[in-house]
Amino acid sequence: MRRLVFALMLPVACLSVQAESTGRISGQVLAKDGKPIPGVKINLKRTDRAWSKDLTADKNGKYLQVGLEPRDFELTISAEGYTDFKEFIKIPLADVLVKNVTLLTPAESRTRVLASGGTVVAVEDPGAALDAEGREAFNQAIPFYNEGKYEDALPLVEKAHKALSEAMTKLKSEESKAELAPEFLKIERVLGICLAQAGAVKEAGEPYLLKALERNPKDERVLTALISTSKAKQDKAAEQKYAAALETIQGPNPDVVYNKGVEAFNNGQTKEAKTFFLKALEISATYAEAHFLLAMVEFGDNNLRGTKQHLEKYIELAPTGKNAATAKEMLKDPSLKKIK
Repeated sequence: MRRLVFALMLPVACLSVQAESTGRISGQVLAKDGKPIPGVKINLKRTDRAWSKDLTADKNGKYLQVGLEPRDFELTISAEGYTDFKEFIKIPLADVLVKNVTLLTPAESRTRVLASGGTVVAVEDPGAALDAEGREAFNQAIPFYNEGKYEDALPLVEKAHKALSEAMTKLKSEESKAELAPEFLKIERVLGICLAQAGAVKEAGEPYLLKALERNPKDERVLTALISTSKAKQDKAAEQKYAAALETIQGPNPDVVYNKGVEAFNNGQTKEAKTFFLKALEISATYAEAHFLLAMVEFGDNNLRGTKQHLEKYIELAPTGKNAATAKEMLKDPSLKKIK
């Protein structure tokens, strides 16, 4: 059964340069009766970019590919007269992934034969197709999710969640259910994040996010998403709580401090705004936009020297910034030009 795996890269010591950076896959392809299938076609396709590799099994159904990057791949094995085998795999770092596969004929793939008291019973698992459908949709969503394209990822993650929710109730194999359960938690987490960032009702992601945060209180992506759901609910207390938790992990965020300054500035609270803008510059001395709004604060307080200093610093840091033209025009004012 294909698995959904988020890669965890671990350092490996005392290996050659090549061994440290690549992995390999090998295996054998058999028919249901245990006989090798010669000439089987094997395709390895990267899931994160357009790259694929075709292999052909030898007369004993064996195959080998070395020099693979330790990434996620889609493995497809096909032979005439058999149903294609597909699975998402992770190539290990400096090691070999052994993937032995039994191909089934179309008739065999539709049923699972169980022997019971000498009687052969054909049993279909109604949840298997839903399981495969959900995993496929989720793997299609992951490249979008990793790139922060939540709007593109969301419909695929919703499809995966729906299919796998049904699969959990319909799978007859307890082993399959047990294998799916942890994968389902991963999908719930991603669904919560996508809903919070791109959903029509952002707070709909909160239940999934709270479960994920319970499992990992230092999950930065989940905390960021919970800040979004809190804003959507206009729950200031929750927003501050999650922002504080995130700051504890990441350190002070100049964007967060700057945005608080903008909010105060827009509300006419220029003294509070100035405090926030100066704090943003303490965190990041090259935060150009903080200099521009500090210039506006100083101009409002008739501190022309401070106005000029911050405008000049803004232009130095962001000569083509969104406010560069305004800053340059203001510096042409005679009252500012005469200040040394």
